[in-house]
Amino acid sequence: MGRDGSNTDKLPIYLDLVAKRKECHLCAEIGLTNPSKVLGRKFDDKGHIGPWTQWQGNLDAELMVVGQDWGGIDYYVENKGADEDKNETNQRICELLESVDVRIALPKQPQPTRSLFFTNSVLCLRPRTLTGGYVRSRCFTNCRPFLRSQVELVRPRVVVTLGLKAFRSLVLSFGMRPQSKKSMKEAVLEVIRLTDRTTLVPVFHPGKRGTISRNKEKQKEDWKRVKAALDEARA
Repeated sequence: MGRDGSNTDKLPIYLDLVAKRKECHLCAEIGLTNPSKVLGRKFDDKGHIGPWTQWQGNLDAELMVVGQDWGGIDYYVENKGADEDKNETNQRICELLESVDVRIALPKQPQPTRSLFFTNSVLCLRPRTLTGGYVRSRCFTNCRPFLRSQVELVRPRVVVTLGLKAFRSLVLSFGMRPQSKKSMKEAVLEVIRLTDRTTLVPVFHPGKRGTISRNKEKQKEDWKRVKAALDEARA
């Protein structure tokens, strides 16, 4: 077994994917920056597909969580390429996971286990701050091959997408057309079979904007669908 308790047979394939991400420059001309281009790869030397995967990166995870994008360059440098416990989105994800009996520690705390796999549908960094700036649709298109490759490698039982853009990006990466094109309220009702092993369950983004549209209690109700999908897959 390798790091995070995952199967070492997958590790060479994963590291090759990480190497390809480090060399990708497709989004540079539209304002995003590959982590490998920040401070001479100073914080991009740990062999992860993206900063969020440092927190949870088990290549045999039953549950994968896909966010929209990770954040901005300033946040990345300030936190030395990792995430921080004060991030409200991370705190809410821990709370939502615990509501369906999945317990993890916050990013900077000792991890009793890294049983999940976290990633983003856009792997480059925004300009400046954590949430500042608009991520163009073309960036999602550019990253879709990476996203699909991660799902196919990890082969989770369930993959959860946070928000409409992550949901659409993952569905489109598998050559499908989401029925819900404009509304997360519609998307959250969908459960999609991506592969013979993996089920997609979309939920609202747990960040500040997501909780305005869907309060915490309703989000916990949405996550019950995640637990149901996991229970069904394990049965």
